Amino acid sequence: MKRKLITRLILAGLAGVAVTGAYAGQIQASSVSIAREAIVSNTQPVRSPSISYRFAGDIDARSQAQTFQIQFSLVSGTWSTLPAGINNQIAVADGVSGAEMALNIDYSIVASGISADGRTMWATISVPQAATRLMKQPIFTLNKVAATTNSAFGGGPAPVPGVNVDADKASVLGLRTVVGDVTTDFDAPAGNCTAVRTAQVTFQHFVALSNPSAFAVNGSNGVADEHVRSGHTSQATLMTFPTNLRVVFAPSTGTLRLQSGGNQTFDSSASGAFVASANPSTPGTAHVAAPATNQTIARLGIARLVQNAAGLDSDVTNTYALNNTGGVLQAATATLNNGKVEFASFGVAVSASNGFVVGGNLFLSPVGTNCAASIGGNGIVPITAANAAGPITVTVDNGNNGAFPGQFGAAGTNAMEVCYQVPGTATVPSSAFTVVGTLVKSAAGGNFAEQNNRCSGTLFSLGGGLKIDVRNYASSAEAGAGGSGYMSVLRFVNNSDTRTADVWAQFIHQDGTLGNWGKLFDMSPRSARNMTAAQIDAILAQTGSAPSAATAAVNGVAAPTAMAAVTTGAVAAQRSDTSPRLRITSTSGSTLRVQNYLFNRATGQILEASASQGVDFEGSNDRAPASEGQYQDQDALSGLNLR
Repeated sequence: MKRKLITRLILAGLAGVAVTGAYAGQIQASSVSIAREAIVSNTQPVRSPSISYRFAGDIDARSQAQTFQIQFSLVSGTWSTLPAGINNQIAVADGVSGAEMALNIDYSIVASGISADGRTMWATISVPQAATRLMKQPIFTLNKVAATTNSAFGGGPAPVPGVNVDADKASVLGLRTVVGDVTTDFDAPAGNCTAVRTAQVTFQHFVALSNPSAFAVNGSNGVADEHVRSGHTSQATLMTFPTNLRVVFAPSTGTLRLQSGGNQTFDSSASGAFVASANPSTPGTAHVAAPATNQTIARLGIARLVQNAAGLDSDVTNTYALNNTGGVLQAATATLNNGKVEFASFGVAVSASNGFVVGGNLFLSPVGTNCAASIGGNGIVPITAANAAGPITVTVDNGNNGAFPGQFGAAGTNAMEVCYQVPGTATVPSSAFTVVGTLVKSAAGGNFAEQNNRCSGTLFSLGGGLKIDVRNYASSAEAGAGGSGYMSVLRFVNNSDTRTADVWAQFIHQDGTLGNWGKLFDMSPRSARNMTAAQIDAILAQTGSAPSAATAAVNGVAAPTAMAAVTTGAVAAQRSDTSPRLRITSTSGSTLRVQNYLFNRATGQILEASASQGVDFEGSNDRAPASEGQYQDQDALSGLNLR
């Protein structure tokens, strides 16, 4: 019996909580979505959407009149000047039947205003006594959707259905502080270019007013009621501010790389023909645009605009969209807020991890042209010693031979190709390319200006610039008679998580001449491999890898030779070609490390000789990444055969 009694008491308690929550007051904001780009200043008024609050209790004026005050408070932002016809925008409806109450008949507005801090709009409402005047769970609305003409109230002419009186609606100021700056959000460490902001509103209800014509404050001019009842919901999102536009990039794909032996041009032979996709929404394939005999242009990827969200323009009517009325619109000064994207220019700032090659060009090309031609004007930037370190910004604007903004197409979403042209006579650094794109909007014209959009992305990573000298390489000839007895065992490590690295090698003799060269092997991402000097020497001894430097005098003997005496003037010296340097390079890898172990077969001794190579500070953009703080200790200045 006791257990049953306890159970009944618990269930009764839970039932009481449920009933209380079900009848608690609830706010019902419509939460309009407005593009962040459309908010440019704190003085820019933006019409508030409708806000409603449904009471938990009834308003019973059957025995006596009721007077109370409702308040709508902004968590951030402020209300604009109180409209003269604000009373027309404060509606009351019966929450059970849905019937709308008549202003100045079923209820009247005694006073209205805005608080001193501008955050709260308030109205004191009086419901006159009448025998049948019972409003069940009434709903109070600010900026009601179905507004009527001013003359419809106060005993004037009949209302005109469906006519909106926008001038009577309350507007909000200070929203630039709420939405922030689109490009600043990107420039911050988080790099967010599609952030969403919100503006909140709260509802308060006061009774027992000592002064109905003044702003109610709990305890001094009124008593808090509906918004402090158990289970109430009195705060909601009034406005949502998404970032409508986004700049996107897609890197080219394929195996485009630098030519082995000099790294001066692009090599496409490993993957056949490089053809770009005809679909502007896809990156296509990495390719060279010049003939095979002079492969000097590479398509790094594409840049385009996309519709990221569907927020309204500042007219709170039309979606701020790329395809609004036929695409984007280039204009010196913004004059519209009807959803049209008005902008002045579009630029991409391309960075190369190891810098660009002096004498080349960076340019934008129309989609589908495979970098055959520049858009023109500022759409091509020559690479000089002054800007080779990057980033290099390429811009399309009204100086691009009149072809802009048509490059974006009718819907504003066509892509542009990002192209890299090299001179073909200088070493091209191997680089990973990153990019930041900015859509610069038209200059401000009143409150019609729009915020810029800025986003980042990655382009094609160009391999082939890795050049490593093993300075104390001990060839297999060193282990023989007359040598030191040591032989190198090299450990190769591909640190990349994504790129396969082909590994090439060449001898550089002690007199500076070049020996044989050739490919050792391919390395998958994250792999490591050991090779003895005997294995390396055997591969390089194969036919077809003889030295062929551009300057014939640089071509030396094919392989390491035994020790020989050299006389310079009257001084006799010993020269050993058994221990040349070994130059390592990769045409496709983005990173490579080589460790050198010296092994003495006779004694069994093994030494780690990598550290003895030291740090080489003689660097340049075509040699090693400056971004690493110091130049890699193993990178060599030139490629194979000094090309």
